[in-house]
Amino acid sequence: MEKKKKKVNTEALWSKRLALSVAFLAYVLRPLYIDKNGLAELIRGSDPKLEQILKLAPAISRGPEPPLLLHNRHLQFAPWMIQNEFHNGNIPFEEIYFNVTGCLDKSIGDIGDYRTAVCDRPEEMTDEIRFDVFPPFDSSSEYPQFNSGSPVILFEPGLRCHSQDMPGNMIIRLAYEKGIRSIAINRRGHIPNQVLKAPRWNLFGDIDDLEQTYWHIKENLLAPNTAIFLHGISSGCAVTVTALAAWDKRRSLFPEKKTPSFVGAVTVTPGYDTSKVLQPDRFKEPYNALMTLAVKDHFIMKNEKVLRSFDSSAVDAALEASTLQEFLDASAPFAGYPNASEYFKGENPVNDLQYIDTPTFVLNSLDDPCCNINNLYETSPYVNHEGRSFAQIVRDSKRGLIAVTKTGSHCPFLDGRWFPFIKDPLTGKWMLKSWADEASVEFYVAALQVYDERRFM
Repeated sequence: MEKKKKKVNTEALWSKRLALSVAFLAYVLRPLYIDKNGLAELIRGSDPKLEQILKLAPAISRGPEPPLLLHNRHLQFAPWMIQNEFHNGNIPFEEIYFNVTGCLDKSIGDIGDYRTAVCDRPEEMTDEIRFDVFPPFDSSSEYPQFNSGSPVILFEPGLRCHSQDMPGNMIIRLAYEKGIRSIAINRRGHIPNQVLKAPRWNLFGDIDDLEQTYWHIKENLLAPNTAIFLHGISSGCAVTVTALAAWDKRRSLFPEKKTPSFVGAVTVTPGYDTSKVLQPDRFKEPYNALMTLAVKDHFIMKNEKVLRSFDSSAVDAALEASTLQEFLDASAPFAGYPNASEYFKGENPVNDLQYIDTPTFVLNSLDDPCCNINNLYETSPYVNHEGRSFAQIVRDSKRGLIAVTKTGSHCPFLDGRWFPFIKDPLTGKWMLKSWADEASVEFYVAALQVYDERRFM
């Protein structure tokens, strides 16, 4: 009787093992019979030069080929985050500190105007940021192929991120291989081990801080007519797109005014309308809950004294937020606005999307758990967009280019079905292959040829 029972248990055990093996095999082989490779859509503006870009940057049209075991959007995070930990701290940046200041009330005036010259900039809104440069400006003997005229990418890292982990820094390594210098801008509240001195902080980044940093770099560190690019990653896309729209609008409406310009720009996984982007139905769980806890600790609790001295009720509201969107709305006073409504009226990146004239390459994925792809295709509720979707606005633009991939998750875009690795140009060791990084660098190299005249704007 006992032997018979043991036999039944053994059969059940083997049945479970077989079922698990079949399930695992089905998962591994799924990409072979369900197409997960390449692009779902390529949206482009009307400029014929974009065809030249696509020919010179073939990775854009190819899209990623996800690894067999890592085609799931959640699993893509695992090796990518592990590598980011190993890469963290390994790039020998030159650290440059720079003071920026801000308007006390940003709801006054039009962000498209030259606001830096017309608003009050009290001393109490001044703080120190840091931008990190690689290769350093002061090491020409160590990196003889670089000089003050080498092309430059200005990076706006993601939420709670910094130069060594934007997230990741693989693209800095690939840019180095192509002779392009990287400058990662660690915005207020994002500098490692540095608390805020002033009660001014914007979850997505401050366009005025970015403009002050741009002019300092351009006028003091770079040779005349150096090619400059702007690159936003994840939440860093918001200030990138807001800046491009505001500055291209300024150039269009006020050509006599001093305005930043770029040869090209890239945004990796933007979320579009920031008045909705962080809601749980768009920025999915468990990431929404996890990041809500993380930003409370990183931005509010670490800087509670200086923030509470400015607006204690806003601190309470931010700490009581149950979602990322509630947290963003509550923190509007620290960004320079009396409330969330005025904040989105002033700095929602989609507000003046139709004004962007800079050649801009956008990367989105169908399976992004943090920036719902429907954000791109929804009809804009804003009157000046005339009932168009954000995808259509880019399609109607002159130099916009959006690659919507079938896989990629939120930022990794792992690439290479059988062997998702490439040699690290800095160390010669192996590192993960990211389609987003490869396509972005190809875009920049192509733009140097196709849009070279923009260096002289």
